[in-house]
This record gives sequence, C-alpha cells and structure tokens, in this order.
Amino acid sequence: MSTEIDESKFEKFVALTTSFIAVGLAISTILNNAAGDDLLVFRSEANNKWSYFQSKSIKQNIVEMEIGNIELSLENENISENYKAKAKEKIAYFESEVKRYDTEKDQIGTEAKTAEGLMEKADKKGLKLDLAEALYQISIVLAAISMIAKNRPTWYLSMALGGLAICITTYAHFFMP
Repeated sequence: MSTEIDESKFEKFVALTTSFIAVGLAISTILNNAAGDDLLVFRSEANNKWSYFQSKSIKQNIVEMEIGNIELSLENENISENYKAKAKEKIAYFESEVKRYDTEKDQIGTEAKTAEGLMEKADKKGLKLDLAEALYQISIVLAAISMIAKNRPTWYLSMALGGLAICITTYAHFFMP
C-alpha cells in the first residue's frame, strides 16, 4: 500500500514538473519567434541600407565621370574663356557633390553595419532559444517515459535537461549582449 502512495506522489511530481517545463517551452518559443522577427527586420534594414549605399556610389561614379568629361573638354584650345569659366564652376559643383556622396555613404555604411550587428545578435539569440526548445522537448519526453516506466533516474535526467533549458532561455533573453 505504501508503494501505491509513493507511486501516486511520484506521478504527481512528474506531472507538476512537466507542466512547468511545458510553460518554459511555451515562453522560449514566444521569445524565439520574436528573435526570428527581429532577425528578419534587421536583415531587411541592412539590405535596404546597402542598396541605398550602392545607389549613392553609382550617382557618385556618374558625377566623377562627368568631371572627367568636362576636364577633357577643357584641353581643347578652341574653346572660349566663357565656356572655360562655366566648366570650372561645374567641376567645382560636381566635386562638392562627390564629397557629399562620400559623407552620405559613410553614414549609410555605418547604419548598415549597425543593422547587421543587430541581425547577428538576433540570430545568436534565436540559436540559443532553439537549443533551449529542443532541451525542453526532450525533457518532456523523458518525463513521460519516467512516468510510464516508473523510473526515477529518467525523471531526474528530465528535470536536469529542463533546468538547463530554463537557464539557457534566461541567459538568451536577459543576458545575451
């Protein structure tokens, strides 16, 4: 009779601890989905910034080619002084545009790298949470096996894996840089 009571307590402990592990799994899944969303947002932002950077580079290259064309035209001895003056004004303007593009590209490049850094952080967080989810699931399966087989060491292993999963989830959410 005491064995039945002991087995009943064991089953209740397994059921209770499995419920806590299942809650941990649900929380980890929600956090992992959020990290996945962040990853997509930051990847899109980085791609957009690099595309913008490329468009500025193309515009800058066009302006630089125009400077070259104007400078080449200035080598013609048959052009008027009025044309030369206007050409030099245009060169000065285009050179200021090249500097502006350089400044803008520096800023855009910094923003793109920041987005890439945030993307990498979200990816690493997601990987940790993936591991935690797998450990939660294994823990739940082992808990079920321990209840069916009435095997305490399997339950202890289940709780150890569940505890590890809780630690990983906590680390990933609160302490990952």
